[in-house]
Amino acid sequence: MKFNYVLPLPYSDSGSQHSIVRFNNSVIGKDKVTRKTPMFISNPKNGSWTIRYAMGNSGNIKGLTRTVIALDYDAASELGISFKHPVELDVTKATLVQSMTWLMTSPDLNVRLNTRFAVLGAVLGLVSLFISL
Repeated sequence: MKFNYVLPLPYSDSGSQHSIVRFNNSVIGKDKVTRKTPMFISNPKNGSWTIRYAMGNSGNIKGLTRTVIALDYDAASELGISFKHPVELDVTKATLVQSMTWLMTSPDLNVRLNTRFAVLGAVLGLVSLFISL
């Protein structure tokens, strides 16, 4: 999906603890993009990207159409864009590798450490499994 305009999320939806992107409700649905799906958002002009979880419009964002998305300030900063200016963003469902890369390099220390410990635990579990065979 391509989007050419970005609106700021309300303060209640902003921040790394939420990490959401709001779409027009016509994009969200059972046969479309389901809620809480990790979405890979990339800016082809500078190659930057981020991942946010998909949500519909709760009714408090005016002007959210099929070609407009709402992001928080942190996501706009990561993508190198500014609000209320024309942009070119590509949005697709995130793969497992993209999600793990984002979680391993997250600006939130708790998320980053928890993901790294989970990966370390999985690797050590596999090593111990092979040693015991």
